[in-house]
Amino acid sequence: MSSIIEVKILNQKEIEKRLGNMKSKAPVVMARAINRAVTAAKTAMGKEASSKYYVTSGAVKSTVTLTRANAGNLRGVATSRDARVPLYKFKVSPKTPVKVSGRNRRSPSVYKAAVKKAGGYKPLDGNPKPFVTGFGSGHTGVFERKSSARLPISELYGPAVPQMLKSEDVFPEIEKRANEVLKNRLDHEISRLLAQ
Repeated sequence: MSSIIEVKILNQKEIEKRLGNMKSKAPVVMARAINRAVTAAKTAMGKEASSKYYVTSGAVKSTVTLTRANAGNLRGVATSRDARVPLYKFKVSPKTPVKVSGRNRRSPSVYKAAVKKAGGYKPLDGNPKPFVTGFGSGHTGVFERKSSARLPISELYGPAVPQMLKSEDVFPEIEKRANEVLKNRLDHEISRLLAQ
């Protein structure tokens, strides 16, 4: 699964016209502006996803690779590719491993998890109920059993980063930021060149 923000220039002729007799420099000017915009898109991906989901900006940005523009290829791309994020990395309450006392009583009886900041906690129901546990490797997560048997167990996951980035309250904001930076950097690069 992937989520892509593509940055390219739609009005190349207009930029060449603005540069006048320096229009041969247009590809370099456009490539520089595209690369600034694609870097801004990566930053916006982290900021926007972490403002809506219980995930860190750094975790989001670590899934993003940039394809930069050059004078021969005026297209920049920010691509997020990732497997699903373990549920434990979102907001789980309590975060401590389950304890089973006498008469098979679990503490806590039910775990709760929140993925979206607007959604609040939801109980992790099921039969058997999901639980938090840690391993000798240092990995801790939310798991569930497939049956009443002790094993096998499987880890529970939240949405993948690209899924979060594609959501309707995140993606438009990233696009908007990339377009703003593209416009501003084009103006800046053109002004700097004409002032020489």
